[in-house]
Amino acid sequence: MATADIEGPLLQQLDRDGAIADSGDFAAANGWEHNAVVGVIKSLEAAEMVVTQDISHSKHVVRPDAEAYATAGSPEAQVFAAVPPEGVTLAALKAALPGDVADLGFRQAMQQKWVATDKSSGEPRVVRKVESIVDTVQQQLQTLLSGGDLPAADLEALTKKRKMLQLNSWKTFSLSKGPKFALQRKRQATELTAEMIAKGTWRDQEFKDYNFNALGLPPNGGALHPLLKVRTQYRKIFTLMGFEEMPTNNYVESSFWNFDALFQPQQHPARDAHDTFFTTRPATTDTFPEDYLARVKSVHEHGGYGSAGYGYCWKRLAIITPSTIMCPALPTSWSPPLLPL
Repeated sequence: MATADIEGPLLQQLDRDGAIADSGDFAAANGWEHNAVVGVIKSLEAAEMVVTQDISHSKHVVRPDAEAYATAGSPEAQVFAAVPPEGVTLAALKAALPGDVADLGFRQAMQQKWVATDKSSGEPRVVRKVESIVDTVQQQLQTLLSGGDLPAADLEALTKKRKMLQLNSWKTFSLSKGPKFALQRKRQATELTAEMIAKGTWRDQEFKDYNFNALGLPPNGGALHPLLKVRTQYRKIFTLMGFEEMPTNNYVESSFWNFDALFQPQQHPARDAHDTFFTTRPATTDTFPEDYLARVKSVHEHGGYGSAGYGYCWKRLAIITPSTIMCPALPTSWSPPLLPL
């Protein structure tokens, strides 16, 4: 049901009668869901076109699990009907009745003094104490299901003691005309535009009030960087192929592994070009594999493998730049040793 289909007839009836006594009756008379009517009423109330007043309702209704008692009889009546004139054992009685009817009904039938237990013959037997009964509970449930009502004491007993009823509460509204009542809603502007100011139409325009209690759009709390997502994809590809990722969490590394082990000249401008920072405390380190250090030093100073060498020493520490520096360091520490491709 569209809002306009409800709003028009509602405003027309309000204009004709001056008030609507109960929104529930109004909805039922037009064949509409009350919740749909309430939505229209709240909208009109926010626009000050109507004034509402709450009407509280409550009604005792039969619980779904107790509706069967209106047809089959109350649990105690079913127990009485299951006891033959000669009596029956308690075990046989429970087996003859469904679910919890035997336990609930036997306790109530004993309180009503409709049945009793006879232990004279050894095994307890349930026997009748009266010839006939009147199932008042069944009659009360049938009355409620047919739209009737019961005295307050009976309703309270069936609700609190017998747990056969539940109290349903709901709210409707009475309506009267508001200070801005009209048969047709005037569209409210939500913002002041440059065109309104230029033409002066803002003077006659009605603006919608701000709702400072409304929730705003939730801010984006953060997201993965696209490059990090690409790196993760490539990492997965190579690990699935059998490769192992090098540990790259050594954030401060010596110039030996950073540059010299890669045979980069110490005077090369790339050493100071970008993302390279040298420390002063400590400024040097001597924790190298001595045999490997000697070979690197020999190549730098005297050459080798077709190189003439550079002929100088290396002493200062540097923060890691490329992860390539792990390549010459790993073969010296992994077991079995890594072999270059």
